[in-house]
Order: sequence, then structure tokens, then C-alpha cells
Amino acid sequence: MARFGVESWTIDCTLSCADEGNSSAEILNDLFASSAVSCTIAGAISLPLFSSSRNVSWPLVLLVVSIAAATWSLYAWRNLGEPAEVSLASGEAVTSDEREGNLEPEHPVSLRATRPTSPAPQSAEDDIGPGGDAAVTPSGSVNVNTPPAYAEPIEMELQKPAILEVAPANELLTKAKSAMAVGNLIEARAQYSAALRQEVAPESAGRIREELTRLSQALLFSRATNTNDPLTSVHIVQPGDTIYVLAKEFGVTEELIMSISGVTEPNRLRVGDRLKVIRGPFSAVISKSDHRMDLFLGDQYVRSYRVGLGTNGGTPTGTWMVISKLKNPDWTDPISNQYYLAEDADNPIGERWVGLEGRSGEAVGRTGFGIHGTIDPASIGENMSMGCIRMTAEDVAEVFDLLVEYKSQVTINP
Repeated sequence: MARFGVESWTIDCTLSCADEGNSSAEILNDLFASSAVSCTIAGAISLPLFSSSRNVSWPLVLLVVSIAAATWSLYAWRNLGEPAEVSLASGEAVTSDEREGNLEPEHPVSLRATRPTSPAPQSAEDDIGPGGDAAVTPSGSVNVNTPPAYAEPIEMELQKPAILEVAPANELLTKAKSAMAVGNLIEARAQYSAALRQEVAPESAGRIREELTRLSQALLFSRATNTNDPLTSVHIVQPGDTIYVLAKEFGVTEELIMSISGVTEPNRLRVGDRLKVIRGPFSAVISKSDHRMDLFLGDQYVRSYRVGLGTNGGTPTGTWMVISKLKNPDWTDPISNQYYLAEDADNPIGERWVGLEGRSGEAVGRTGFGIHGTIDPASIGENMSMGCIRMTAEDVAEVFDLLVEYKSQVTINP
């Protein structure tokens, strides 16, 4: 019995020969023909190679072991090749032949890392993932093919189309100022009104309204006349003319004609008198968001007033027609049914009432709404009424003398 250690293999061999004096040829013949070698590899595999009862010398044993070792080495080299390498990037085996034929870098699998859209957290608390534990990765910084927990979604927004202006407001304002400088008030009014209809900043719009209010006072509400003004006219009193007839003809109120012409006794007109009249009717546009009423004559802005509106959006939008006008009206509260006399200082609607009837929009078919005064000036600019339009006593008196029944319209915008 002999024990040999070849690298990590342990081989136990028992050899028997009949005659130690036999020649080498005879020994080899007996070795492959009748000898027995019992090999146990790592104590697990036994292969009977030879069987004989002869004794064998130690040199022969060494020869057999050398041949076996050489044979095993050749087999392993030709069939097993080199040990496979594992790519940490993909987890797949890569042989030397594949590596030599691959022109890619050392790691054949392409790694795609997600870059956050916001700066990476600087503190350890910011690195805590959704599960409450800090996210640990092989590289210590980037999770492969996984968006970081702090990555923000990307939002895209289409660019809004630019507003194309037919005539830039600045150009119109320049023309208006030039006209004012040479005393052409009618041209200045037209240019300012056109600029107000353009896209202008609120501050600029406020200044334009102030200029137009001044021009309206000079061109419309003064006694001065201008034959070139399409909004006014000079009427020569004829036999049978009355203020009432002229008001109906020009679409304005009697109070307005008397005011701008200085008439104190409407029933005592003299033939040949010159009266200044305005070509009406006036109309009003109310902006709920701005609590503002703009007064217009045709398409020309005249002036603005602050108004109070209904609670909880209670003032319906749309187009209304003026259907009635009352001075010092009595009033009954529709909620409490309390009745107020005209002379009552607690009458909530004041001394003027302009009744409205809805014609379009939310207003269509609606009645019971109107423009009136108030005994609570602090409510102007607020939403505190039952749905009507509130004005100060002075402002509602002016509007009352300008709007005409069944001719003047009131448009209420959001």
C-alpha cells in the first residue's frame, strides 16, 4: 500500500507483481493486462484499473502515478479550460475567449444611472428611503436603473401664444398726447378710447380712464359746443319743441339736456334758442371682479364708478335692460317683508332706483334687480347686497340722469 499527494488529490494504490525480476516490457504488459490498481480520489471515487497477485517494485509505482497525473492534467486542460470569470455588472459568466473577442470595455453590460433633477441630499436623514432605512448601494451613491427617492417629476408646459395687438397701446397713447398738445380734444378722446381697448397694465388703464373722464367733462357735460364732435349736436329750438320731445329724439334724459344747456324752466323755451344735446343712449358695463361700473356713449368711454354687489356672487352676469326709474321710492325687504317709506332714513336703497330686466346670460328672464343708492357707504366695493348694484348717493344720482328706460343697457361681466 502506498499514499501519494498530487496537488489536492489523494491516490491510494495497491499493485501486485509475480516476479520482481521481470523486464520493463513484461512489467508494463502485466500492468495493463493483469495488474489491479484501486484508486480512491478524495475518498469518494474508486476505479479498478488492474487486478493481479504479483508484487510490484516502487519504481513501477512511481511510473504509474506519473502517467495517471499527466493523463488527468491533459484531460482537464482540453475539456475544462480556464475557470470562468463572473461579471459583477451583469451576473453572467464570461470566458477568456469571449473576453478576447469582445471590443467593449471590461464590463460588457451597459449601466444606466438615473440622475436626479434636484440636488442630492446632503444629510444622512435625506438618504432615508420610503421604507425608513438608508438606501445602501454597491457604489454608495447611485442606484442602477432606479430613480433616486428624491428625484422630482419633469413637467412640460406649452408656450402660450403671444397676443397680437392691432395697434400697440403705446403708439395710441403717443397719438393721444400729441392731439392734446395741439388742442384736438376729439382726436385725443378717440385715441385714448382705442388704447383702453388694448392689452394694457391696470395702472396704465387707470390713467387712461382719468384722461377720458376729463375729456368727457369738457366735451360732453360742459356748455361748450363743438360742431366736429359726432357725440353732440346743437339744436335750434323750433316752435312746438319741448325738452321732453328733444330727450326722446336724441335718446337721453330731460335732466341731462337741461343740465348742460342751463335750462331752468323746461316749459318756457324760446324759439331760436340754442341747446346743446348729446346723441345717446348711454350704456353701462360692470366688472364684478373690480367692483367698477364703466359708462359709455356709443363705444367711447365716459367715466367710472365704484359699486357694491351681491353676496356669494348673487349679482347675475349677462345683459340687462333699464325698464324703470324711480326717485325716493318706497321699498319692501323681500326677506323680512319689512316695509320702508320713501322718507324713512333707514330705507336701505336710498333715493334712486333704476330697475333692470335680464335679457341674456345668467340674467335672462330675471327681474327685481336694480341699481340703487345705499345708507351704508362702507359696502361700496364689497359683496354685501342681495344681488343689486349699490352706489353712493352722488354717483347713483348721476347715473340716474344718464340711463334711459328701454334704451340703455347694462352689461355685467364676471
